[in-house]
Amino acid sequence: MSRPASLSLYVGKNQAFVSSGGRAVRRVLVTGAGRGLGLEFVRQCIARGDRVFAAVRQPDASDDLKGLAAANVERVTVLEMDVGDAHSIGAARDEVARVTDGIELLVNNAGVNSKAMPEPQKNLSFGSLQTEGILSMVRVNAIGPLLVAQAFVELLANGRDPRVLNVSSWLGSITKKKGGGNYGYCASKATLNMLGRTMAHDLIERGIVTVMFNPGWVQTDMGGPRASLTPEESVRGMLDVIEESDESHNAGFFQWDGSEHPW
Repeated sequence: MSRPASLSLYVGKNQAFVSSGGRAVRRVLVTGAGRGLGLEFVRQCIARGDRVFAAVRQPDASDDLKGLAAANVERVTVLEMDVGDAHSIGAARDEVARVTDGIELLVNNAGVNSKAMPEPQKNLSFGSLQTEGILSMVRVNAIGPLLVAQAFVELLANGRDPRVLNVSSWLGSITKKKGGGNYGYCASKATLNMLGRTMAHDLIERGIVTVMFNPGWVQTDMGGPRASLTPEESVRGMLDVIEESDESHNAGFFQWDGSEHPW
């Protein structure tokens, strides 16, 4: 007899549902799951047999995600979450907690680039910069992931070998910054790296490993069609690395393929 996706499948830290292949099902939260890398994380986690909570700011506008969820009703729950809004994060956390007592992987993927902002020049170009323009990027791309992790920390601590995967960028690398411009986005990803590295030292005390990733130049709406990597390649690499990670990876900054990235 088939079993519905409910508490009976995920009743406790040491009683997770085991797939037919013998692999324990991870409970995974993906933010920014409506398109691009986030959608691909959902797709590949489903294929690996995971139970996915797919968080997106506007679920009704996320047709591809809704299609995945409809085709995988026992594997995917779509959540409304705006990572720039603490109340929205808390509401999503409460919704997940009603279904399960823990998660094994948090993928902090949600983010925006300057083109998505109402007045991009306010965070892009010297001479046009304004405080709120830069802060708006930092709020979503850096503070948002930190607050998501903070809200879900008890669920992570209840998971088996829990991990936090922060999707950063090579543009957050101070070492590799060789030109001007793009102030807000670069600052937001550098801030994410520092907040993530700082958080990693706190969370490891609870057995939670935190890793920052440069996903590479990926063929998404953000990366454009000329990018060198497909979303499938980038996400597959990051998931492979995170599955093999241990405490030695904690607070590290890595390429999508597992090689170390300069800070």
